[in-house]
Amino acid sequence: MRARRELSIRARLTVYFVASIAVILVFTGIALVALVHRSLVTSASTRVSDAIAQVEARLATSALPAQQALTLPMVGDVVVQVTNPAGTAVWAASSEIAGQPVLARAEPDNSSVTGLAVRPVTTPATRATLAVLSEGAVQSITTSKGPALLFGFVDSSSISHGVAVLLASVLVSFPLLLVLAGTLIWFGLGLALAPVESIRRRVDAIAARDLSERVPVTGGDDEIARLARTVNAMLDRLEAANRFQSEFISNASHELRSPLTTLLATVERARGIDDPQQWARVTETIARESRRLEGLIDDLFWLARHDEGRVALRALDVDLDDLLFEEAQRIRLVTELSVDTSGVAPVRVVGDPAMLKRMIRNVVDNAARYAAAQLAFRAFTDDGTAVVQVADDGTGIDVATSARFFQRFVRSDPARARTSGGSGLGLAIVADIAARHGGTARFVEVASGSCLELRVARVAPGPPSPGEES
Repeated sequence: MRARRELSIRARLTVYFVASIAVILVFTGIALVALVHRSLVTSASTRVSDAIAQVEARLATSALPAQQALTLPMVGDVVVQVTNPAGTAVWAASSEIAGQPVLARAEPDNSSVTGLAVRPVTTPATRATLAVLSEGAVQSITTSKGPALLFGFVDSSSISHGVAVLLASVLVSFPLLLVLAGTLIWFGLGLALAPVESIRRRVDAIAARDLSERVPVTGGDDEIARLARTVNAMLDRLEAANRFQSEFISNASHELRSPLTTLLATVERARGIDDPQQWARVTETIARESRRLEGLIDDLFWLARHDEGRVALRALDVDLDDLLFEEAQRIRLVTELSVDTSGVAPVRVVGDPAMLKRMIRNVVDNAARYAAAQLAFRAFTDDGTAVVQVADDGTGIDVATSARFFQRFVRSDPARARTSGGSGLGLAIVADIAARHGGTARFVEVASGSCLELRVARVAPGPPSPGEES
């Protein structure tokens, strides 16, 4: 089944705003019709009161006929009827309702200004007339025949006609207003979203061509400008990551090619060797280059996992002094270097044992690679921080530019490092592990040779991030 196609954000916003305006217009129309109806009713009541006052003034100076009802002229759209107090006889009436029987009677009403309220008399003879009359009012007056009741009514067609005209206007104009509003909103949103679409097209073109290009940033500090700056910052990170990935792949390929070339050359040369005594040199070369290749692949794998955030960090007690003593024993066994451990004091931290051991070993191997005859280890605490120093008596380095040695595939002496097995990854791993344990790695000034100092926080590191693997 085909997935339902969703409306674009422009269409959704247009529908939302038009629907909101429609709701507002509906309530506005209802309120407007009610207000106009109320105004018409109030105006009609005022006209009825004025007509009653005029008729009362006239009857106060005019005599009513004794036998027949007096016909009164119309006062605008108001009709009046004068009856006896009992409501049984009509003494006078407007020309429009002349000859009609009694249309209403009076009943007490304390809320009325006159104290009386109109009660229509609905009979077959009066039903048609009462249907077109509304807003009745009654007042007690004095005539030549004695006390009487003066009723006033307004023709309801004027009110209904006014309301009908207004309602028709609302029903016609409001849909037109909705169409106009929807059109303006559609084009307005198009103009507002045009910079976003421009950014999208530019990013699409940049991704297809060159990551060095950037999205133009408009002036001001509105949402579009902030979006453009955010996109440019993302492109900066993508370009840096792409450049780093390319350099990493190039450097890794170069490093892997060297031991593989040596292994292939050794194997090719071994094909023509008949003297069994020369096989010892062949196997030694193959073993050495294989170990170098294994170490390089292991370092690359660790860095890849670290970059992906998949290297878990355990929190266990680790004695750094024990790790240094183990490394000193190993160096004495595999090399002819002497190792001074007199400066190693007991130092315990909370961290990942495997990572810390790898960090110490990489530092020691780096120092042993450049040492002439001696290594010196130190371990102590400094204001809650564990400090490890590994020094060698080699030619030394320039401490001012030594930060670059902690970058990947960087060596102080590429030719000598490659001959001795260095790949330029060991100190990069050291810096990563130290940083993950809240510390740093750096070279410090010494009188002769070089000295690498590690500082590691003694407190427990934070918990591993979700999704990390051990």
